Amino acid sequence: MGVYNVHGGHNRIVPGAGYYLDEVTEDRKITAGVIALLQASGHTVYNCTDDAGKTVGSNLANIVAKCNTHSVDLDISIHQNAAKVDPGDGKTKGVEVFVYSTSSKAYSAAERVCAKLAALGFTNRGVKISTGLYVLKHTKSPAMLIEVGFVDDKDDVNLYNKVGVNAICKAIAEGILNSSVVSTPVQTPTPKPASSNPYKTGSTYTLKADALRVRTGVGTRYRTKTYKELSANARKNAYSNGNLKKGTRVTCMATKMIGNDIWMQIPSGWIAARYDGKIYVG
Repeated sequence: MGVYNVHGGHNRIVPGAGYYLDEVTEDRKITAGVIALLQASGHTVYNCTDDAGKTVGSNLANIVAKCNTHSVDLDISIHQNAAKVDPGDGKTKGVEVFVYSTSSKAYSAAERVCAKLAALGFTNRGVKISTGLYVLKHTKSPAMLIEVGFVDDKDDVNLYNKVGVNAICKAIAEGILNSSVVSTPVQTPTPKPASSNPYKTGSTYTLKADALRVRTGVGTRYRTKTYKELSANARKNAYSNGNLKKGTRVTCMATKMIGNDIWMQIPSGWIAARYDGKIYVG
């Protein structure tokens, strides 16, 4: 049986790409699903995701340090791609997998992962060589970085939602192992029904989550505001990328519910107060 490292890229403090989908949210789902499938097939798997690094450099260094603690057959980095916002032209931008060189032991597995994901309907952009990507360069075991579609391409996002995370995880796991696996549903929290909105306009609340994004509008499809776009008070409690720190006090100016999710307007923009069954503002 094999031994593998798997991790999701970026974290909430140094977030990845976002538009129609949020990369950090989705790559964690895929990471969990791939790990579950590999383990169900009898393999040893370590989750090397980092949620503590406060800069891009420290996030990458933490991931590599975790990976290099283990001697494995393959390091697998899960990401999603972004380029230019595309509201939909009838074709997906697709999937691609990066490896360090053509002689890497990860190369054949990367080809299989591309082919498996392309079989779901994504455009196959193929295996790409990169000697500059930190994870590929510094992990001691063969590594590949998977880009599962483009979060800013509506066609990719529609297909991603249509086939579902479970099918994507299965395609990746089968590409890695070069064998069939039994699909195991990804365990994601079931949102609790929000029968009422507990937040009141004019009241002050405290952030329970760290690195909370401030957006230009209601929902994840709106872009994240930069540090300079925040109010003076917000900047005192924000990281350099504009994400607000845990414990920040915010004043509710308005709220809006989208399904079971509750979004709150504060002087700097919109934040998720309750999202995907989790409470971010209390």
